[in-house]
Amino acid sequence: MSALVDQLSAYLDRGTIVYEQDAERGLFRMLFEGKHGDIRVMMLIDESMLQVFTHPANKIPESHRQLIAEAITRANYGLKLGNFEMDFEDGELRYQTALPLGDSFPEDDVIDHILYVGGAMIDRYIPAFLSIIYGNEEVKLAITAAEM
Repeated sequence: MSALVDQLSAYLDRGTIVYEQDAERGLFRMLFEGKHGDIRVMMLIDESMLQVFTHPANKIPESHRQLIAEAITRANYGLKLGNFEMDFEDGELRYQTALPLGDSFPEDDVIDHILYVGGAMIDRYIPAFLSIIYGNEEVKLAITAAEM
């Protein structure tokens, strides 16, 4: 696995991306600035899969988790790459993308796509999620507005 970790580290270095690395676990953490706040990203690589987990800065308040679960379901329905997930226990919201690994390491543009799509989806949908939580907007209307 260390060869894959080294290749992913080299990819991040080529992109001059600042990151923290736990090579033993194949884990990379980074922070990006989104349109609506900081976006935390975790990349996890093993022999078979490269996963990217993208998290907005805030967790979902317990009182609104059921509504946000509906919003996530509505948002996920049309998505082609990746999906939103929420932990009902602590309200953590994330966008996950994954790439199965074959015999050769993916090209940079393929990794770019799965790395950055999560941030784009957070930026696109977080205003809808926040309008549901703090503006009491109807879920269907909020998601429809995000998708226009």
